[in-house]
Amino acid sequence: MRRLVIVLAAVLVLAAVAYLVLGYMVYDATANIAGKCERRMDNRPDSFKLDVVDWPEFDYTPYFMPKYEEVRFPSRAEGIEISGWYMEADPNAATVVIVHGIGACKYSVEALMPASMLVRNGLNALAIDVRDAGDSTFEDGRTAIGNEEYLDALGAFDWLVNAKGLPAEKIGLLGNSLGGATAMNAFAAEPRVAALFLNSPFSNLPQVIDEELQRQGYPTILQPATLLMARLVAGDNLTERSPLEGMDQHGGRPIFIVHSMDDPRVSVSHTQQLEARGKEVGADVTVWYLPSANHVAGYITYPEEFEQKMVDFFRGALAE
Repeated sequence: MRRLVIVLAAVLVLAAVAYLVLGYMVYDATANIAGKCERRMDNRPDSFKLDVVDWPEFDYTPYFMPKYEEVRFPSRAEGIEISGWYMEADPNAATVVIVHGIGACKYSVEALMPASMLVRNGLNALAIDVRDAGDSTFEDGRTAIGNEEYLDALGAFDWLVNAKGLPAEKIGLLGNSLGGATAMNAFAAEPRVAALFLNSPFSNLPQVIDEELQRQGYPTILQPATLLMARLVAGDNLTERSPLEGMDQHGGRPIFIVHSMDDPRVSVSHTQQLEARGKEVGADVTVWYLPSANHVAGYITYPEEFEQKMVDFFRGALAE
């Protein structure tokens, strides 16, 4: 009997270790973004190209921006310095801070294209690298899924107010994918941010993790282990803030969300949840559901409509 207890105990210990090891593997594959931006770093505002081979062919040359400024400023988190490109059409115009998604950076086409669409319509854009991406401070090489990076976006907001003298009511945020969570967290934390534009965002992290596990062929039972590993390895509480709950802090400020109905990476159900929550709490939410497009790719699949809707939204939302 004693031997059986020992064997069972050993099996349980081994199962627990295996569970945690698998949880770490999933966490590391998801959160480790060190060096992920390097393949994009030939891009600049004045010359960029698509780096994902399975997206449609597209002529980017009309969108090149010869005038831009490399800038650095502190995050609202102590010890973190943020790198950005400030692309100015008019020093007195409204300005949009562009926040990239996981594994991306300010060098990414999905950040540069919206910036160009804004600038060529008389608005300004500030594309940033959040911590651990691009040229910003390398902290630990792991994303906190917007739970820390929102302070970097707010550092950009502070820089526009303090260094550029821009009134808060002329500053909006645009977030792509995971950058949508970062932008939503910043929007919820800083009531002076005037408007929010989200491109293919997620609404809650546990659902995203489950979907990613299923996509990669892992059982969803690994979700708790993944979240635990984030705490143990990086000290990050990945569920501390939720874009869905952030909607509650809308404060009457306008929000625009775009999402493809067949998005292969982040299910459109996330935006549907955000829309429903917005209606529930009386938020000013506009949603544009694309019939079909790759993840975050509305700007390239429907460029004219994307540009018009985005520019019209910010022109109407930000004080001119």
